[in-house]
Order: sequence, then C-alpha cells, then structure tokens
Amino acid sequence: MTISDERLAKNELLFRAINERLDDLGDAVPWSKRTDYLCECSDTRCTEAIELRKEEYERARSRSSTFFVVPGHERPEIEKVLEEHDHYLLVEKVVAVDAAIETDPRAD
Repeated sequence: MTISDERLAKNELLFRAINERLDDLGDAVPWSKRTDYLCECSDTRCTEAIELRKEEYERARSRSSTFFVVPGHERPEIEKVLEEHDHYLLVEKVVAVDAAIETDPRAD
C-alpha cells in the first residue's frame, strides 16, 4: 500500500459522510422511491449521482467497509467489487479499512 492509495481510499470516506447527511434529509422519502446520492469513488472531483432505493443504500451502509460507486469508478488497488448492478457497483475497501470503520457514523 502506498500513501497515495491510502489517500484515495480515505477520499471515499468524505463522500460517505456527505451521503449520510443526504440520507438524513431524505428520511421522509418512501423506501420504494429512488434518491440521488453522490458516487463514493476516490476522485474528489467526481460529481456523479447514483439513484438508489433506501434498501440499496442501507445495504451499502450495513458494513463500515462497503461503498457504492458508478461503474468504471472502481479502483482495484484500494477496493474489490462485491456486487455489480446496472447503475452502480458495491465495493469493499482493501486499503484504509481501519479508517473506514473508525469514521463510520453508524458504528457504535
């Protein structure tokens, strides 16, 4: 692992924090509707949105080390693809996993 790989992995933590705030604001949205979330890739310049239903979002949040990204935004040097969907990938950190766990706003 290089310092730049760790930095890339930690960039995704920022997007997770933003999406948690968006999710808090969207609590009134029915679970059957899709809500826009930011791609949680490592590129801090990325502004792509991913439409997710609440259960898709919650599945990504069920583990501190999982994130969702636009297909093509995955980085094999810092994460592995767990699930492929039409409009997003569910990825798991292989770099900076401890930081992902420590900064998870849902962790106890």
